[in-house]
Amino acid sequence: MKEAQKSMILYYVQDEKKKIQMEVLGMSMSISTRQLKPSDLNTQVGVLVGLKNITPLDLSQVEKAPAIFCMPEVIIFSGLPDKKLDEFLFSYKKVGLTPTKLKAVVTPKNVNWTLYQLIRELSAERAQIEGTVKRLSEAKKERE
Repeated sequence: MKEAQKSMILYYVQDEKKKIQMEVLGMSMSISTRQLKPSDLNTQVGVLVGLKNITPLDLSQVEKAPAIFCMPEVIIFSGLPDKKLDEFLFSYKKVGLTPTKLKAVVTPKNVNWTLYQLIRELSAERAQIEGTVKRLSEAKKERE
């Protein structure tokens, strides 16, 4: 039987005011929150969200975060129904929190990844999206 994911939001932000706002927003919606730390980088996402049936990775076979890795802002959603996720994102924007570019939902695919692997994947996707937007913008300017 598949283990149910507890509804929670994991996040890493450096701005103290934003940390407080994330906590308050989570509390106001009855969603537990947990602040991530750089020491979590080599921990599997499933372990971070509290799943018990996660097969431990052989860390000697996984790329570890470099000692000088600068952890970016990230938000990870676990076990939230779509409606609750939409409500959180709407409220996040409405209260004026600065956008966080790296966001993910825990999935069967990424649940076994380390936090570092997830951040690298999200960063690569973000760079690809931003590159596409830039190229489209440049192409539009050329046509004008």
